[in-house]
Parts: sequence; C-alpha cells; structure tokens
Amino acid sequence: MNTVIRPFNGCPVRLVLTFAKASVVLEGAVLDLLRNGWEEDSRRLVHHMTRSLRQSALKAGWWDRESALRVIESLLALSPGEFMPIRKPVGDKLLELLTYLMNVPTCRSA
Repeated sequence: MNTVIRPFNGCPVRLVLTFAKASVVLEGAVLDLLRNGWEEDSRRLVHHMTRSLRQSALKAGWWDRESALRVIESLLALSPGEFMPIRKPVGDKLLELLTYLMNVPTCRSA
C-alpha cells in the first residue's frame, strides 16, 4: 500500500509526522492480523491502537480520518468466531479503509 500522507498547510509538522508514523504502524499491524488469522491477543492490541489513533484524529479535528478509523475500530471488535465466516469481505474493507486513511489529507476540519 501507499503510505504517503499529504498534509494541508497549517498543521503542526510534529503532529502530522507522529500521526503518519502511527498510521504506518497500524497498517502493518492490521496486515499482520489478517495474515495470521485474527489471533485474539493481537486483535485486542490492534483494536487499542486504532482507538488511540482515532481519538487523536478526533481531537485534531481530522473528521475524515476519525470516521475511517471508527469503522476500522468496529471491524476489529469482531471476535474470531464472528470474523472467520466473513473473513474475505472484512479483510477487503480493512484494506480499503487503510488505503483511504493513507491517502486522505491529514488536516481537515468542518
């Protein structure tokens, strides 16, 4: 996936860079989770990472990112028993959301 984040002018550079790094780490963690079969401990860790990143996006006023992360967080809340029968569509949706997350401009406010 493309992990280049294109910020708008006016955002604090440190915030943009930290968010970008955290997004790349989240992307890798989700890909590992999909590859390794939705192991419960890993799923909980990735879910927690997503929630933290979503809260940061919310506080920064990055509504598009917060919305995408909220959906990712919801999908990551699926238990292994819920996930396995719908693995392919959930995996596809997660990949779609991660791609969107990496390509949407970082700073956006209402």
